[in-house]
Amino acid sequence: MIYSAYQEYNAIRPELSGGPNQPVGLITQNGNVATVSLNFTIPNDGLYTINVTLTCDNSNPSVVCQEGHVTVPPGGEQVLRFKMTVTDVQRYVGSSDLRINGTLSLALEPFIGIAINTDLSSLASSLVNNQGA
Repeated sequence: MIYSAYQEYNAIRPELSGGPNQPVGLITQNGNVATVSLNFTIPNDGLYTINVTLTCDNSNPSVVCQEGHVTVPPGGEQVLRFKMTVTDVQRYVGSSDLRINGTLSLALEPFIGIAINTDLSSLASSLVNNQGA
């Protein structure tokens, strides 16, 4: 189990930290509505199945998220697709008061799981700013 967890960590860490296979991000913007689409390739070099889920825990009606989830068997890889639409993007760009809460869950079946909470509003802001909005 320790070997498998170590292999998973080494395989997924570059994906989530901007390594050579960093996530592919695409944003479309129409006026004050922005849609952020992310695609992560999740490899499984370990001995056990892994589950990866990226969700948006936001109660704000101006943010709609389509959960990304994959189950990756040992020796395989899957593409996790996540989509977030912000209908009032100007409220989130550069604002430190507004948050879009997200959770990244990783599970090494059936032994261990971890959930990491993050602020996705900075992701939306940086992608919008990189597109010249």
